[in-house]
Amino acid sequence: MKILVILHGIGRIYLIRNADRLKLIKNIILTTFFSFIYLTELDSFNRNLGDMNEDGTINVVDVIVLVNLILENEVYNYIGDLNNDQILNIIDIVELINIILYPPPISDNAYGSDETLDILTWNIENFPKNNNTVDTLSSIIDELYVDIIALQEIESNSSLNEIKNNLGANWTAYRSDYNSSWGELSYLINTSNVNILQSPYTILSQYEYEFAWRLPYVLRISYNNTNYTIINVHYKCCDGSEERRLESSIRLDQYISNNLSNEKVVLLGDFNDLLVDNYNVFDPFLESPDEYYFVDYYISEDPSMIPYWSFPSWPSDLDHILITNEIFNLEYDASTIRIDQIFFNSFNNYDYYISDHRPVGIRITN
Repeated sequence: MKILVILHGIGRIYLIRNADRLKLIKNIILTTFFSFIYLTELDSFNRNLGDMNEDGTINVVDVIVLVNLILENEVYNYIGDLNNDQILNIIDIVELINIILYPPPISDNAYGSDETLDILTWNIENFPKNNNTVDTLSSIIDELYVDIIALQEIESNSSLNEIKNNLGANWTAYRSDYNSSWGELSYLINTSNVNILQSPYTILSQYEYEFAWRLPYVLRISYNNTNYTIINVHYKCCDGSEERRLESSIRLDQYISNNLSNEKVVLLGDFNDLLVDNYNVFDPFLESPDEYYFVDYYISEDPSMIPYWSFPSWPSDLDHILITNEIFNLEYDASTIRIDQIFFNSFNNYDYYISDHRPVGIRITN
């Protein structure tokens, strides 16, 4: 019954528009939208179409903007044309209210949810490696429904920003060196539920050689009134560089102990090495189980999990997520996301369009 009253009120706004009875219009708008606010409790969600004020969310404010556009005969705005008939009218208002009241379901391919902080590490090889990479990757990320993606091997600022724009106004992007054409560490962040406390910055510049001139890239965020520090890394690759990878682990352990000892830290990225190995470059972390835990360790240690390794062409398990003990008491889980099987009909096609690495994710509830 309340919904019928609301729609009836909006209909009255539209019908008396030509009579210029401005005072009555004002009263109806106020009455209608205060009722609407009560009904929806200001529920909102992310989507471009209908986001009239382009703030990354759709809620009652956008309805007010659309009503004003119609009443004032403003220039056509495609964002408010919900039924795509090239006209802004009462039908678009009804469509917009329905979007808010009945948001579209999350994709079946989603990794994340509204109840968790969802973080991925994803080496997107030589991004963009194909003319269709940007559009294909944008579509995939949109369906994954995650909050933060820590990226490696991002070679193009413009292509990274194109993905950000494709995803919507609520997304933002950072790249560690905007003046470089090398594969840099980067972030894509959905700010709908995440607050960025500080723009990303690099650390441990005195160890550029050990980190192969890809310095750890730190992001500080808040989710659900809880602060997290995320460190994105890309260790030196290949046989013969084990000492450099070990030194990188040593320096990161020291940095976290000295600077982030009481913070919830997520260290993730392309570590270019196995968690289970005779000569283990992760010993500084593995030898301190009260301080650190690799949430994807179960994938590395179990031979039956080889199909879930992040670098299947070798096969090898190179991409990992480490958490500090401040997160131990929270609910979390981690997994490799087999994008090649979810969105492509073969790993070769995935490799051709996107990358030779699969993403690894963690979902945290707090």
